[in-house]
Amino acid sequence: MNTTDTTPQPDAGTTAEVRRFSLPWAIARKSRRSIRAAARAETQAGQNRAAHVTAEGLERAKNGKAAKKRARKEAAATERAELDASNTPLRWHHERAWKFASTLGYYDPAAPGILSSTRQMEFAHMAIASPPTSHRGLLFGVDAGSGWMIVHDVFSSYGETLESPNVCYIGDLGQGKSSAMKTWGVLRQLILGRRIVVIDKKYQLDIRAGEYTPLARALGVTPVKFRIGGGGSRINILDPRIAARLDEEDHDSETAAETPAGQSMLLRAVTEEALERRLTPKEGKAVRMAHRQALASVRGTGRDADIRDVLAALYAPDASAAADANLTVEQLKEWGLDPAFELERMIEDDLAGLIDGPTSPDIELSGGLTVFDVSLLPEDGPALPLVMTIINTWLANTLYRQKTPVPTALLIEEAWHTVQGSVAKVTRRNTKLSRALSLSCQFAFHHISDIPQDSPAIAMLKECGTVFLYKQGKREDAVACARLFNLPPGSADDIGKLQKATCLMKIGSLDPFVAIHLRSPLEVALTDTDKAMKSAATLDLVQALTEREEENVA
Repeated sequence: MNTTDTTPQPDAGTTAEVRRFSLPWAIARKSRRSIRAAARAETQAGQNRAAHVTAEGLERAKNGKAAKKRARKEAAATERAELDASNTPLRWHHERAWKFASTLGYYDPAAPGILSSTRQMEFAHMAIASPPTSHRGLLFGVDAGSGWMIVHDVFSSYGETLESPNVCYIGDLGQGKSSAMKTWGVLRQLILGRRIVVIDKKYQLDIRAGEYTPLARALGVTPVKFRIGGGGSRINILDPRIAARLDEEDHDSETAAETPAGQSMLLRAVTEEALERRLTPKEGKAVRMAHRQALASVRGTGRDADIRDVLAALYAPDASAAADANLTVEQLKEWGLDPAFELERMIEDDLAGLIDGPTSPDIELSGGLTVFDVSLLPEDGPALPLVMTIINTWLANTLYRQKTPVPTALLIEEAWHTVQGSVAKVTRRNTKLSRALSLSCQFAFHHISDIPQDSPAIAMLKECGTVFLYKQGKREDAVACARLFNLPPGSADDIGKLQKATCLMKIGSLDPFVAIHLRSPLEVALTDTDKAMKSAATLDLVQALTEREEENVA
């Protein structure tokens, strides 16, 4: 018979009470089972409620993802329909990232394949631009088109890409010509143990000297200064280190390719500059005989002849020499009076203290760098071009006598002084011998229009193996450069648009390219020529500094 247990079930709070009444074990055990069952039932009910909530959330999330997927498919279908209607090629893409494929090493999104052949797709494999120069030489900068380094050296490139070691820099004022000359033409050349000779023309007011003076001082070199009236160095055109050829042929003769200009050409150039015209045949004869007489007059005296000895011979020709030439003293004296008068005026006025005596001891090629500071010579008059030309000739003859050739670079700022008048022939003669002397003549010009069309310098520029063309603000100047150096069509426009420190560089017969010149921080400090323009001084400050200096002197 089944009986229903009507015994009330104790809850957790009545456990102690049950124990106190000492109920039978079976009844007490039954109460514990009931309590545990109730707890399990309540836990299960909670889990069921949580599962119901989770299922609803998953269903909602699933429905949301499906809606988004349907939306994407509908948008893609709409885009494809629009592209088909407009005949526009379908943009390839992958709708979503594929993690499994990425894990295997595939890239996503991936492009669909193109139906083509290897021959048809050759155009897609574009060639990489090669560097415009070789890897041998000195760093100049970078190629503006490809970013490759530009490494070039006239000595290491000679015989391969170059047939002439001479260099010219052409461009407007302030475009970076001087910076390129000081870095690539001077400092970086010295690293290789080269000999560098600079004719410094630009005067800097803040340092009271030429612009190469700070660079020379930083390298422990004292510049050689020239100034009119004395107090500076002197260079003798009859210096024994300059060849004493007395019947020198013209600069276009065969000997021009074998020997540099000598004393005779220099003396003739100085005389023609004094007369401001060419010598007549009779005047030329008188000057040549005076030159011989001057050299003969100092034999056994222990000193070198100079231009004053030539002047004395013009005024008082040697009778025996005149007789040997079937001439009379009166004839030679008459022919040489005009040259004598003008030479006397010049050495006492325009060239006073410059060429009227023996060569100064500080004029020598003793170190790696030699700087001739001619910045104090006047722009007008014959002093500046004559001194530049004499230095050029003295250097060429010195190199001609050396036993072991040392690569040498001669840099001339504002070289238009040396390519006009009678001195142009001497300069042209010396530059034609550059290869035999291991000499690189480097000239800087502002414009081609600075050079007369009938000057020998035009041919000299055409023969330069390396050309740096900086910005030319005037269209006609840019066109003149393109025409002179036979540049490709459109080069004149490129030259007119160049930025500062950027040039059109042409090496030998290679195609020109745009080069960006780079400088290190040290080079920037040594090549800065804009200190005067960037000065923050005021009149009051200058006055105070001047008074302080006067007090210190007192």
